[in-house]
Amino acid sequence: MSFMSQLWKRMGVAYRAEVGQRLASRGLLYEDLLVETADVKLALSRLPKEVLAAREQRLKRALILGSQQRYLPDEVAVKIDPFEKYLAPYITAVEEAKKEEILLGK
Repeated sequence: MSFMSQLWKRMGVAYRAEVGQRLASRGLLYEDLLVETADVKLALSRLPKEVLAAREQRLKRALILGSQQRYLPDEVAVKIDPFEKYLAPYITAVEEAKKEEILLGK
């Protein structure tokens, strides 16, 4: 590995840690902040109700904390894994269904 690739890798790890810390300080997960494209909206509609309700609660809590310029207590923020994937499998399923529709449509 060259020096530059090692440097980029270390910078990537440091950046991921910083983003994770900031998300956890507001009680958010990374996938909560995805831009709601058509695929994401369809994936959100396929989520179980309790997962969708938890997402909405996280977003509301983050808005309230942000408006009050406050953060979650450290003991709560440490328990949050901001990179936990709850939406990715549904997005993948939506993308695969679209590809299948295109193949069958032709």
